Amino acid sequence: MNKLLFKIGILAGIAVALTSCYPGGAEYTEDLDLVVTDYNPDYNFKVIQTYYMADSIYHIVDEGVTPDRTYDAYIISELERNFDALGYERLDTNDIGSPEPDVAVVVTAIKVTYYNIYSYPWYPGWGWGYPDYGWGYPWYGGSYVTSYETGTVLWDMFDPDNVDKDNKIIYVEWMGAINGLLGTSKQNTKDRITRGINQAFEQSPYLRSE
Repeated sequence: MNKLLFKIGILAGIAVALTSCYPGGAEYTEDLDLVVTDYNPDYNFKVIQTYYMADSIYHIVDEGVTPDRTYDAYIISELERNFDALGYERLDTNDIGSPEPDVAVVVTAIKVTYYNIYSYPWYPGWGWGYPDYGWGYPWYGGSYVTSYETGTVLWDMFDPDNVDKDNKIIYVEWMGAINGLLGTSKQNTKDRITRGINQAFEQSPYLRSE
């Protein structure tokens, strides 16, 4: 089994195992936070200078449920802060004169339990985008099929030049996920978001351009 599918697929299982370590349940919600990252080892991250990331997050929720966007802006700002620290410049594709970015980042929040993703829904509004394309991973091929625990935040980075137009697949170069982060509303949610995103970047040293 591909290591990415394996690591993401066992997120919920690990959370259950961790819960069993605390007889009365976990003392703190952040005790159950899990951060997973993976990447395409054949991709040259050192060439990245610019990136695009929308100001909003794509929400996957149960039918009829209104997405909770309380932490959207904060999640985006924390991702931007970490990308900026790498020396990446964020571009505004709403500017007609803006060049195509080296990479783009799509951020998703999932608030349904065990949601199976066979083909990622495409975020609208990308002037140079590829509507109705699914996500794929070039180091093993095929579409992305797995499940996530409710409240998971994840992001995918792709290179607009690395797209299989014939098969309508957008290949992901790097991904990160924080399991169960938005499952409940807690006063310390922002701190958990910061810690989780920081950890994702810390455990991805290949993103550095130097």
